[in-house]
Formats: sequence, C-alpha cells, structure tokens
Amino acid sequence: MTVRQALVEIFGSDPELCVVGTAGTGEEAVRQAQSLKPDVITMDIKMPGMDGFEATRAIMSSAPAPIVIVSGKVDPKDSGTLFRMMEAGALMVLPKPAPVGDPDFADSVARLIRNVKLMSEIKVVRRIPSRDAAPLAPPPLLRPAPALRPRVIAIGASAGGPPLLQRILSRLQPPFAAPILIVQHMTEGFTENFASWLAQSARLPVRLAEQGGAMLPGTVYIAPDGYHLEVAGDRLSLSSAPPENGLRPAVARLFRSVAEQFGRQAAGVLLTGMGRDGAAELKLMRDRGGLTVVQDRESAVVYGMPGEALRLDAADYVLPPEEIIALLERLGGKEPGYV
Repeated sequence: MTVRQALVEIFGSDPELCVVGTAGTGEEAVRQAQSLKPDVITMDIKMPGMDGFEATRAIMSSAPAPIVIVSGKVDPKDSGTLFRMMEAGALMVLPKPAPVGDPDFADSVARLIRNVKLMSEIKVVRRIPSRDAAPLAPPPLLRPAPALRPRVIAIGASAGGPPLLQRILSRLQPPFAAPILIVQHMTEGFTENFASWLAQSARLPVRLAEQGGAMLPGTVYIAPDGYHLEVAGDRLSLSSAPPENGLRPAVARLFRSVAEQFGRQAAGVLLTGMGRDGAAELKLMRDRGGLTVVQDRESAVVYGMPGEALRLDAADYVLPPEEIIALLERLGGKEPGYV
C-alpha cells in the first residue's frame, strides 16, 4: 500500500498523467483494467492472490493495455515469473524509484515517468493463449549462391524482445557453427536474471559477455548492464563509451563493430523495439556484404527499430519469428562455409 501511494503521488506530479485507479490484488487489477480501460498499467510481480503473471495474462486476453512491470530487486527464483509476464504481454521492466532523500530519487522518478509515458503510446493487441506454431521450412536465400555461412550472428531487440529471444533460442540447437551476440535493451539490474531465464530453455549455452572472452561457436553472449558489446577480432570487447541513441548497451555499437570486423561473414537480425537503435548500422552490415534480417510488422510488438531499418533499405529479409528461426537454423549449420 505504501508503494502504491508513492507511485500515485509520483505520477500525479506530472500534468500529462492521471491515475484513474489502484489495485491491491491481481484480481482487482483485472477488474479495474476491464472497467477503466487505462492507457497504461504498472504491475508488480508479487501480489496477494493472483500474482503479476496471472494478472498480466488475464488483462492481455480480456482488456489489453500496455503493462509496465515496476518492481524492486528481483530474487533469482522470481526471474521466471518476471519474464513470463513479458511473454504474456508486459512491455518493460522498471525498478521502483529510489526512496525520498536518496541522491538518485529525482533521476529515478524522471526515468519512471518518461518510460511509462512512452509505453502508454504503444498499441497492444489481445493475447489469446495458443500452441506454438509449427516449424516452417527455411525461406529461400535471396543472395546468389554460393553464400558464406556467417562467422558471427548479431541480434538487437528492445520492447517485446525477451519472449521472442526466448522463443528463438529454445529452437536453435547444437551443433551450431557461429557465436550469437545479443543486445537486448533492459533496465539495469535485470540483465543477469534475463540471461539466467534464457538459459533455462535454450539448447545452446547462454552467458553474459565478458571483456576479452573468446567467441565460441554455438554459444550465446548477452551484453551486460551498462556496457556496449563489441567484437575485437575473434574476441568480445566491453566498452563504457558514452551511450548511443541514449542507450548503453546499444545495438548500434554491436552491429557497427561486427560489420567492420567481419563484413560479409556476418549476419544481423533486428527485432521489435522502440526508436531507431541499430537501424543505420544494420544498413552498414548489408553494405559490407553481411546478411541482414528484420522482423515483420505484423509480429512485432513495437515496429520502431525494424521499421526504421526497412525505411533505410537495410534488410535482405523481412520475416515473422518462425521464418527467422528457420533461417538461423540454416545459417548455423554444422560447419562455417557455404550454405
């Protein structure tokens, strides 16, 4: 109740926001979402009765609205629920603001308000639980044969990315010839939980990238909190250089680095997300001969990043998730070489 009241006061301090209701249980949140039809909902993980996951799933199937998870430090045992909430339709994870009197209080409040406003503008659709789609055959390659299999695959994602990355990685299996490098925009403090959650269902090993670490074939590397992920030869490089597009890690840094180091021996995939991070650099990858993919509009939660890449003519392929998976399976065949 104390946290709810604090959030009411925080949101009420901004003239562009109006709190239309509060809920102390998941069941109450579902009822209020159905009756009040808010533009955006903030949700915690643990609540009496119905937890945040069940409430998110119920809201997204009955009265869909953008849902932002606002939570304190997540216990590792709760990370599964946290990211299942995103799979059910929650868009973003944000930390609760720092306490009044804390040096970070004003900045943390400003970040929360800014992100809640951004999420309120996203148009969401009803989520109806369904079985996984049947695997598809790989789409035909657009490049003239022979096409080199990539030595590295770089993937960028933002809002809506975690459940999609989980879906992709749960399908790719060894032997897989290339390392996979991922930048997922994630609020600081949640990335380690995110990597652990992905590892639970992935068939390939998943780990946080480390400075100077070797890029091993068939291994997935996640950019850690607060560092750009780049490549230096066949090794990983972490940089604390200034943010790009307001972000660190930035997809732009990863794609540019991969384009410069590997050229036509690289593949880039840009998934759902707000803004334009990585779009111009995906075009650079394509100009350098790399194979490039963007998610299609129909399946993306937010079409900012892939849409900007499409506008720049940065994509060899525009594909739904199942066809992205099929293409990656083909590109990650047993040995680097010709497809």
